[in-house]
Amino acid sequence: MGGGGLLLALSQWVGRLMPPGTRLPTFVLFVIGGVALLLGVQTFMRGGLAGWFGRPLARLAAGLRVSPVGAVLLLLALPFAWLTRQAAGNDLLARSAMVAIVAWLVGIGFAVAGSRSRARPAELSDDNRDELSGAAVAGRRRHLDRWDAAFSLGIFLLALGLRAWQMSQFPNTYSGDEGSAGLFAIELLDGRANNLFGLGWFSFPALYFTVQSAAIALLGQTVEAVRLTSAVAGALTVVAVYWLGRAMFDRTTAVLAALYLAASHYHIHMSRIALNNVWDGLFGTLAILGLWYGWKTGRRMGFILCGLALGLGQYFYVSIRPLPILFLIWAAGALVAQRALFRQRFHGLVLAALIALVIFLPLGLYFVDKPDEFQAPMNRVTIFGPWLEGELARGDRTTTDVILDNATNGLLGFTHEPLRLLYNPGSPLLLAGAAFLFLLGVLWALLNFDLRYLLLFLPLLAVVASNAISQDSPASQRYILAMPLVALFVALPLGQAIVWLRGQYPRYRAAVVVAAFALLALVAVVDVNYYFNRVYSGGYVLGGLNTQVATEIAYFLRDKEPADQDVFFFGFPRMGYYSLSTIPFLAPEKQAQDVIDPLTGPAALPLRGPTLFIFLPERLHELEFVRQQAPDGTLQEFRSEAGELWFVVYETL
Repeated sequence: MGGGGLLLALSQWVGRLMPPGTRLPTFVLFVIGGVALLLGVQTFMRGGLAGWFGRPLARLAAGLRVSPVGAVLLLLALPFAWLTRQAAGNDLLARSAMVAIVAWLVGIGFAVAGSRSRARPAELSDDNRDELSGAAVAGRRRHLDRWDAAFSLGIFLLALGLRAWQMSQFPNTYSGDEGSAGLFAIELLDGRANNLFGLGWFSFPALYFTVQSAAIALLGQTVEAVRLTSAVAGALTVVAVYWLGRAMFDRTTAVLAALYLAASHYHIHMSRIALNNVWDGLFGTLAILGLWYGWKTGRRMGFILCGLALGLGQYFYVSIRPLPILFLIWAAGALVAQRALFRQRFHGLVLAALIALVIFLPLGLYFVDKPDEFQAPMNRVTIFGPWLEGELARGDRTTTDVILDNATNGLLGFTHEPLRLLYNPGSPLLLAGAAFLFLLGVLWALLNFDLRYLLLFLPLLAVVASNAISQDSPASQRYILAMPLVALFVALPLGQAIVWLRGQYPRYRAAVVVAAFALLALVAVVDVNYYFNRVYSGGYVLGGLNTQVATEIAYFLRDKEPADQDVFFFGFPRMGYYSLSTIPFLAPEKQAQDVIDPLTGPAALPLRGPTLFIFLPERLHELEFVRQQAPDGTLQEFRSEAGELWFVVYETL
């Protein structure tokens, strides 16, 4: 009655906001809500469900091993997700943002609550009762103890410190992509956009930018504010890796893996930039954790966690998109390898998929309407098209050769080939010590292969496959989903060595553990030192020369009074004031104008008072023409640490 009445009211509300000729979906939802309400009233009056509905509902509840109430909640969850899509619409401004958010949260709540409600023992077979009893026993054995809680908190603080310390200095530039992401977050804060179920900058889902906007609202329009969300996500990923290691292996391996990921030069960097990439590592790790924990113990909460993480992850970066397919491949392997257990766990897999579908459905239906937007992130980097035609025109490689070369680079990117694009420090994903341990871990997994290792290997193989069909292999951003799993492989040989050596030499158990952790600490310290010292002293710059110049200009303008001072920028064709969003984000109040055409005589610019003229070196000769119009001014040069002239500012009084 409650679910039907709410669906009835909200669909009627949204229907009035729909353009004429597009109201059929809300009418269907109105009918569904009305039928649900009437069924509820009839059941209340009769004291039971009508047979035509009660019998199928009972079969559905038995199949999913939920109560009849749970089955009703699951059935209602999908209409609320569909209503979210209708209330959101396709534009930056939702038809009704409030209804969209309420309907989405209600749908998720119904899906989770319905999945948690178990059927009564009398409704289950003997085998199913045994399975539930075994899961309960396993759950009691794996309760959260104080050491787990203490380490989770400690490793979170350590990881957050490495990611949040001096965020504006490492990296010391603020890239145009970060600026664009931040500017869209500002649009959400200002009310120019409020559709959380559509897309924002660069065809990425808007929900991520909502997270950034919350940080900006708290901390202001600063580099630290927009990068803090990534730092928190990265630190949470380290905690998630600990729990994944606990579920798959043992506490020692879990601690080792978390410590390495906390110190990984790659993961630290990806957690210090104001982009959505690092979130895929968090949601992907949680989804794998939930799937494996639910599979191993039969506990419903594992499958619920898997569904929640898998669905929410689709609203962030794109590297998580293949994960549902990888889970299907893994499930097929589980069906072949452990058919009896697969039948026992099948209901949990279905519930995880249903929860993920409810969460993703509003965005998924948006992509159905706009398939080009779904493809946009892939189309920007795919080899198929003009890029491949250019490679083939050289005549020395075939399409197969190109794909194989890219795949090889993607594979070597883990241990040998330097990463490119978003993070190009001149090294692969893993430095020498970590690479050695990783290869040992992979070898151990292959020699002891089972479903656990299949679940860990599939995302790594997906990285190789994505690099095979993408430009600039090995591109650093394509490793973000796999990096937490790589940390487990790094820790695996040390964890196994501890188990074996402690059994062989019980008198030296403590020494064995200390030696293993000392070795891991050495690997971790090398990574931390590499990132904060060697990477930046070696000349690495996030974004290149133009980003350096734009960042310095932005900081200068941000601190220059008056805040709304006019600015004329002489940068074309190399760069414009707005070509990188770095400056508009950090100095939003300045009134700027690009001077596109070179001056060939005395300037005739519209001056309203004290004005700033910014010249890149290649247009500095035009300064004399500006001085002829405004002779009374001061000149200031800005140079790199090496003495290279970046830009010149001429300020009139």
